[in-house]
Amino acid sequence: MPPERLSLQRILPRWRATLLLIVILLGLVVVLTRDTELQWWRAHDLRTQGRMRYLQTRPLPADRGAIYGSNGDALAANVPAVTIWTDPRLFNAHRKDWDKVAQALDISPETLAARVQSGGSGFAYILRQVQPQLGKSLNALHVPGIYVQKTSRTYYPLGAVTTPLLGLVHLDHQGAAGLEMGYNQWLSGKAGSEKVLVDGQGEVLHVVGARQTPVPGRDLHLTINPQIQYWAYMTLLAAQQHFGATEGSAVVMNAQTGQILAMASVPSCNPNARAGCGDPSDYVNNAVHQAFEPGSVMKPFMVAAALATDSIQPDQSFNVSRCLPVGGFCIRDDVVHHELNVAHILKYSSDIGAAKIALRTPAKAIYDMYLAAGYGQEPNLGFAGATGGVLPQPQTWDKARHATIALGYGVSVTTLQLAEGYAAIANGGYHVTPTLIAGQSVQRVRIMSAGIAAHLRHWLEGVCAANGTGILAAIPGYAVAGKTGTANMANGKDGFLKNRTNATFVGFAPGFAPKLVMAVTLRGSTRYWNFGGVESAPVFRVTMRHALEELNIAPRWCGGKACASKHNHITTTQAEIWAEGGGK
Repeated sequence: MPPERLSLQRILPRWRATLLLIVILLGLVVVLTRDTELQWWRAHDLRTQGRMRYLQTRPLPADRGAIYGSNGDALAANVPAVTIWTDPRLFNAHRKDWDKVAQALDISPETLAARVQSGGSGFAYILRQVQPQLGKSLNALHVPGIYVQKTSRTYYPLGAVTTPLLGLVHLDHQGAAGLEMGYNQWLSGKAGSEKVLVDGQGEVLHVVGARQTPVPGRDLHLTINPQIQYWAYMTLLAAQQHFGATEGSAVVMNAQTGQILAMASVPSCNPNARAGCGDPSDYVNNAVHQAFEPGSVMKPFMVAAALATDSIQPDQSFNVSRCLPVGGFCIRDDVVHHELNVAHILKYSSDIGAAKIALRTPAKAIYDMYLAAGYGQEPNLGFAGATGGVLPQPQTWDKARHATIALGYGVSVTTLQLAEGYAAIANGGYHVTPTLIAGQSVQRVRIMSAGIAAHLRHWLEGVCAANGTGILAAIPGYAVAGKTGTANMANGKDGFLKNRTNATFVGFAPGFAPKLVMAVTLRGSTRYWNFGGVESAPVFRVTMRHALEELNIAPRWCGGKACASKHNHITTTQAEIWAEGGGK
């Protein structure tokens, strides 16, 4: 053996070869151990995690039922929309594309980042129920980890005109207010689901197994006439803005059947706009949720009770020249009169005359008439939290309360109740239960004789004639009957707010054969002549004229045009003065 080889064997000792073999063997043991762990001990957990990443169960939203008006037009409809969501585990790896995504979705990068972080580790909503065009813009970017899901949203064609009535819908398709909440079980559908296999980018490869089909909600058909609803809201809104009222409401009802043709409320909001209804007061249905002291509009029912008990006679007169002392106060009229019969007590809205009639009439008779007309009872129309107002038991009435309740103080009512009550006067003495759902049967109960109802209709026509407090409700060509009411608002300290009123008008037309009844209330007004005859009567006039035209109820014709008032010399100033008893 050459000397060079012997020297090389001495340089490479044996223990090194042994060490290398041991290292190799240990490596094989580690690999085999890890493989055994993954293949046997953790196989179930790993398969579960794999399914979570690549086999997903995705919801399939159900369309909500639509709401229709009496003419078949949709008041609340489903329209296509998309929901944008993200898987932060994938999306966070593509932060360089976030500015483009934010621009496509019309939001700021800061908003996008905040919404990504607000969700869980595997899911976060970015936008919900937005217009499909945003989904198309996003899909065009092909950014992994952010997805577009087709869905629908509720669209309200009349916007703010119907918001307090119909209410709102949450992003999860559940009713949040109004009829949407009251009939939520009827309108809401049942969501479906499907299992899908997705790739590493989260894109759907195919549907796995059976698909659970969503069940759409059922439609709701109302008695609301969209045209009459529109005019009621627009004229009410104009009056609210002109007189500075804090809130108001109006109800138009079929006097014969009880079907509600319009129920408008202000303030309101447009639910179709982003963040359009952020203030809860903008979607409160004041017609059923707001009770108030109504003032003189209660007088006809007190008179009906007096006639029914023979406490007075239809042609009886009363001296109203001096104030009437009651319970330490003296009841006065705004305008001094001398002797008035029952018809003129209503026409000029004499508080002295009404109090004298009330004190002749048993308290229980007045209470029973109010109760039979619908006051003090909650409506059964599907509005959660609707109020029945306040109607004290007759045994609690002292002399002062006996007199003032007849004047509309010490009792609270809603606008719906006023329309409901006056319908009985208009239709010949029958209380008809108000209805909002098409197809419901008419429920009629007689609460006053046909003769008493006829007297009241005739007398209330005088209210809307020259010198009457409701002259501003008159409609050329139609006989209009009604009553004004003005009550100072309570201050919560056994007193009243200065110059802030509940201004009300309730009436029906045509007077000779009434078809429609309408109640209008504006609260908290501070500007101009904030009386019922000046503030609310014109809302009635404009809305009722359009309603009569909409329903093809013709006027009386005098020659080639509608009959006008015989008192053509009446000026606007005179009409406004008469509208609260300031006339002759």
